[in-house]
Amino acid sequence: MAEKVKISGGQIGVFAVLMCMYFLAPMHSAVNAVSNDLIAIYGVDANAISLMVSITNLLEIPAAFVIGLIAGRALSYRVCVLLATALVVIGGSPAILGEALPWWGIMATRCILGLGLGCFMPIILTIISLVFEKENVRATMMSIASIVFNTGMIVLTIVAGILGAISWNLAWGIYLLALLPFALAIFLINPQNVPKAPEVDSSGEKVKIRLPVAGWLLLILFLGAIIMSQSLFNLGGVTISSVVDDPAVIGTVFSLFSVGAYGASFLFFIGYKYLKANVIPVFWIVGILGYVCWLAAHMTGNVILFYVAIILAGFGSNTLTIGVPMVLSTLVAPAIVSAVMGFSYVFMNGGGFIATPLDAAITAIAGADSILSSVWIFDIILGVVVLVGLFIVARQVNAIKAKEAAEGGE
Repeated sequence: MAEKVKISGGQIGVFAVLMCMYFLAPMHSAVNAVSNDLIAIYGVDANAISLMVSITNLLEIPAAFVIGLIAGRALSYRVCVLLATALVVIGGSPAILGEALPWWGIMATRCILGLGLGCFMPIILTIISLVFEKENVRATMMSIASIVFNTGMIVLTIVAGILGAISWNLAWGIYLLALLPFALAIFLINPQNVPKAPEVDSSGEKVKIRLPVAGWLLLILFLGAIIMSQSLFNLGGVTISSVVDDPAVIGTVFSLFSVGAYGASFLFFIGYKYLKANVIPVFWIVGILGYVCWLAAHMTGNVILFYVAIILAGFGSNTLTIGVPMVLSTLVAPAIVSAVMGFSYVFMNGGGFIATPLDAAITAIAGADSILSSVWIFDIILGVVVLVGLFIVARQVNAIKAKEAAEGGE
């Protein structure tokens, strides 16, 4: 008979705080909606607007790395949550100050925002790993978290646009929502609800920040998958417009990426229950099929196939976004989960940055007039390499877990 897992009120409270944070996590670029207003008011050009958006994403990388090393070690989890959410609230100060802020002030708040948002992912995933020790329960919570994340991405972009239509500075009001998890964390993120990770192993030695080879390989494969996903967003619009030059169609196609992502979120915990680490490569096959369909859509001019392709691509990409942190959390001691979650976020964002120059290099070699035959074929080959690697990693992870189970039964 399956063991029933009880979730306490404290755990529910902690999870509520984390989901408030996860809802806000994907919102660094939401203020794109008021780009034209900023150009008119501050007299800046499109390059300055691009930098305003990307500087936040760039600063998330070092923030994630650092918070991963100190969370639960140098700083308590409560302090980390309060620090991260406070930085995001400060990042929303243009909502109140408006034009009283000079352009450098806007840029400064964007940098602060990036530092805050960069802390979110490692903190959230670490606390989930500590609070929900049972793997199947943890997988379920990470699936729910992914649903919340994707919902936040859609809802906050719409809300920022509505607020920005009233006044450009009100678009920054979405960042002030971080006051809610800040206030809740004061009462709910405490030692009673979030256990302190033991800093010593069974032999009494201090746990070192060390990731098994399988973990590093998984991160490298994750990097490859993110490069593929970013290529889709970098050049996908160009490939669609060569078939049908309609912005409405292009926008609709890209919006369906979230549909696939939702599918992965809903099904991941079920897949993990029965397949364990193998769920990642099995689900990733769907993602590869998405890229194959995209190539076929371009070659045949079948617009409907673009819709199918991006749903499948979204499913495959989001599987790794959920699955990589989940598997990594099972490979290391609780004391270093935060560091490993930081590594995961660094590799995820790193893949996004690498994709652009890599795409440019491929098209420079193969010719810019042959985007599909260069970048897309490269992505499909890369996807197959990632797939083979994922099956190898899954086998290694399952072997590690089996060994741990055998040693635990002795």
